[in-house]
Amino acid sequence: MPPRQVRITGFETPSRKFAKMVNRLDQRMKEELARVIDELCAGELTPGRNLEQLRVGNRLYSVRLSRNFRFVFMVLENGMGRAIAVGPHDSAYEAAKRARR
Repeated sequence: MPPRQVRITGFETPSRKFAKMVNRLDQRMKEELARVIDELCAGELTPGRNLEQLRVGNRLYSVRLSRNFRFVFMVLENGMGRAIAVGPHDSAYEAAKRARR
């Protein structure tokens, strides 16, 4: 069963690699990403976000930004989030697989 909520106290400063991914997004997806991050920090994800724990890592999660775009992040032991990838479904999941190595 997918997790209902993940407790995030905030997000670390994103890596340059993640910042490049964000820069490639159109304005609408950038705004959606900001909303999702706010929702995760507030502990109140909008229905339909489809939060799921990924099988490639025990602390990696994915949240739906749109039908095709995903935000992948890691929950650190201190409760902070680390942004891993954002982009089309398959690209975001591939980046998550590379990040766990």
